[in-house]
Amino acid sequence: MATDQYTQGRERSNGSTSNSEEANDHVPVTSLLAEEHTLRFAGVTDGDAEAVPGDDWCSPEAWCGDDDVTPLGKALSILPRASSGELWATNEFVATDGDVDIAAIEAVHGLDADAIEETTGRSLDELAAQADAEPVVSVDDHQDIVDRRRKALCALGYDVRFRWQIASDRYSIINPQEAYQPIVTALQRRDETNAFGWLSYRDWGGLFKMFVVCPGLRREIGTPNEPIDIDDEADLNALGSHPSSEREVDDNADEENEELVVYGGFESGYDFRGTQTLWAKPILYFPDSGTIVPDTGQRYTRRHYGRATDAAHERANDRVPIDEWWASIYDDVETRMVDVDRAVRQARAITYDFDALPFSPVDCYRYWGIAEKYASVAADRATNLADPTTRPTVFNLQLSLLLALLEEYTGSWASNTYQEYLEVAGELLRTPAMMIQLAMQEHDRQVEDTAERVLADGQQTLSDALEDIVDIPGIDVDTETALSDGEAQRLHDQVQQQLDDI
Repeated sequence: MATDQYTQGRERSNGSTSNSEEANDHVPVTSLLAEEHTLRFAGVTDGDAEAVPGDDWCSPEAWCGDDDVTPLGKALSILPRASSGELWATNEFVATDGDVDIAAIEAVHGLDADAIEETTGRSLDELAAQADAEPVVSVDDHQDIVDRRRKALCALGYDVRFRWQIASDRYSIINPQEAYQPIVTALQRRDETNAFGWLSYRDWGGLFKMFVVCPGLRREIGTPNEPIDIDDEADLNALGSHPSSEREVDDNADEENEELVVYGGFESGYDFRGTQTLWAKPILYFPDSGTIVPDTGQRYTRRHYGRATDAAHERANDRVPIDEWWASIYDDVETRMVDVDRAVRQARAITYDFDALPFSPVDCYRYWGIAEKYASVAADRATNLADPTTRPTVFNLQLSLLLALLEEYTGSWASNTYQEYLEVAGELLRTPAMMIQLAMQEHDRQVEDTAERVLADGQQTLSDALEDIVDIPGIDVDTETALSDGEAQRLHDQVQQQLDDI
């Protein structure tokens, strides 16, 4: 039997379908449907791939991994369609012929059969005769959210579960193919037909994450008018280039020409397994390292109520139709790109001195909730790139974490754990001062000797103001590089002018 579109791209299997494969020894279920799947895309429709930036790192063939480039619209077609099924409950007190088991009812703990007869003036036998009871009872206040593909395979003998959740009768399915296809139109209207990215799901599409990078939202940080502190090639690597792909550095080149490139985009996801929303939020993409950072900005959500893909119905209920919803998300990302320069420059202006801090780089990552495996790799990378090695910048710490995940993470990119790790990197960019204090707060919580604590006694709240961390031993803030209020406003005006010109 030939495999279908669900087996395209990179697939990952956690081995949990071994029982399913044993149920049918001819074709394993994993060759019919992928439990976990990751697929890269370039362009939004067929023919758009030629417009994707031609740099080696993101050419359509290199990005998608083969010559068969998949556009966004086609990539979305692999997503499943959830269906609402009927629910039934077995009533064990009623036999298949409809006879009620009176003895079993009388034996129910906590049920006073005598009180029932006294109150109704009828015996249990009389009540049972009039009840017209059924052995299987319909459940009307809930619905079964199922995957009909797997339900069909179950009918063919595969031991595969096909239910995502049991939802209330108010739950409205937002099928991803219908919800995400309007992205194509929204991007086309903003001349972003060369968008690229990847989608990843697990649990046969029950949990989904998608990242869309928009080349039209490109920023270059470190322009001649805004000096940054780059001492040597090692510093440059720490600020954005991938260590595994050496960049040629011309010793005679003007240092002012070295720039850090970043693209804007958005991330989105849904979960059929009990949550109530489809969501989206801005991201940043650093092409030199191939890493994603969740950006600051509004988190958009749509609850699984109403009819999300029915524009007339949504307007009648004071909700934005989903095609306009996606357009507003793009506009928010475009607006957020104005602040990217300052956020990145600030992250590059704060240094952790691990000679002075009471914990190691590995401990620091662990204090932020990163597992030991990734914390160790990220710490090695951060210290190797830093100059001196004991003084990495916040940007270096953030980038090193992302690269460690990119190279070492073997789980699903759609998993909540992976998302949480990305959020840590995002917080390092958005709220660097708060993350410093968070690590110190966790250190103080874990040490037994009060003399080893760092934060002031009684400090309960965290602040993201740089002036609140300049006196912390081991933390250095280059206030000149971090930009004064006047410089920040001048940079804002410059970026806004560039956006207006575009």
